[in-house]
Amino acid sequence: MNPMNTQWFYRGFRKKLNASLGRDTADQIWDDAGKEFSRILASQPELKRHNGAMVLPAVALYRVLIDRGIDAESLLNGYGDEMGKHFARIIHVLTSLPGVDRLVWRNVNTVMEKTSSEKHGYRRELVSDPPGMYGVDILSCPYHELAKQLGHEKAVLCICHMDKEYSQGFRHIRYDRNSAVSEGARACEYRLRFDPKKP
Repeated sequence: MNPMNTQWFYRGFRKKLNASLGRDTADQIWDDAGKEFSRILASQPELKRHNGAMVLPAVALYRVLIDRGIDAESLLNGYGDEMGKHFARIIHVLTSLPGVDRLVWRNVNTVMEKTSSEKHGYRRELVSDPPGMYGVDILSCPYHELAKQLGHEKAVLCICHMDKEYSQGFRHIRYDRNSAVSEGARACEYRLRFDPKKP
């Protein structure tokens, strides 16, 4: 069985490949990416439980695409944008329910701690606490570190693109991230503010 078929986040990428490259080419890329994924895990089985394991299928796809002379970065980043917009719509619906936006904002410290703590392989510096602004600088993340270790740090940009898009979906919470470690910056600078005027 192709291990790519179990990667929920990347399932839609196969459809994107079909649309842009045709079904036969897309199927071959998907099969080759599954073999590459299996090779990575066979050589480093500990990565199966790595905090950044979501990177492995991206690296496998990236390698196969560049080997075929295809612009892997544009295809993967475009897919990350699409997935991010999809999740943003869901988040917007949920945070439009009465009181949910304020509940999320009251617990923003806890949410960010659960999603980007040192326990999960991140290094971070808190910049400011609510009520004015929640600011945190992510100095390193397991996704970027693993992609770099595997020799393809640009493969992780699709996840960064998704993150930047879906974070726009929160009703009444303004999100800014003007830099990213994966783009060569010192930190991913997350700045969140409660803004009742933001739809």
